[in-house]
Amino acid sequence: MASKRTKIALALMTFLLGGAAVVVRADGNSRTPIGREWILSALDSSGIQICPDQMEQLSSVTAAVPNPRLRVMSVHVLDGESDKVKLQCEHPDTCLPFYVLLHWGQPGDEHYVSSGRQDVRPTSPGLSRKDMWVRSGKPAVMVFEGDLIRMTLPVLCLQNGGRGQQVRVLNKETKRTYLARVTGPGVVTSVLSD
Repeated sequence: MASKRTKIALALMTFLLGGAAVVVRADGNSRTPIGREWILSALDSSGIQICPDQMEQLSSVTAAVPNPRLRVMSVHVLDGESDKVKLQCEHPDTCLPFYVLLHWGQPGDEHYVSSGRQDVRPTSPGLSRKDMWVRSGKPAVMVFEGDLIRMTLPVLCLQNGGRGQQVRVLNKETKRTYLARVTGPGVVTSVLSD
């Protein structure tokens, strides 16, 4: 029995080392492009709320199945106005990991997109330096508040903001971004939902 397996293994090795190539592919195996709406949905479910015009796909991406579930793997802050986000399909054999750029910008910049929604605007125009309670690139404390829980977490601010404004912050350990309201100098608060 062992010699039969050995003969088969030797035959296979001889065939492969002899320069022959074997391509195994099903005829009906077509790939499906991953649409912007699926990427935006994955970003939103990870707490990154943006306008569609603020996201830049770096390449077209395909998956083995239509409309795969995507996960945000990491967020890398490039500068105060752009982030590079790594995404991947929930099942790793469905698609390769890929990156998108998020352009936050500032009012008046070419990448700034005003959506009319207060929660995605980076800062209010005309905010004076003395009214800024948190600054982009500076550490802050994020307070999570719920019905029965209150906890704090050190974060890095990704935007400038004054009292009552919503800003993006980054947890450096998990590389996850959050949208939180500025509640004090160097303090932002996020309300936990049920």
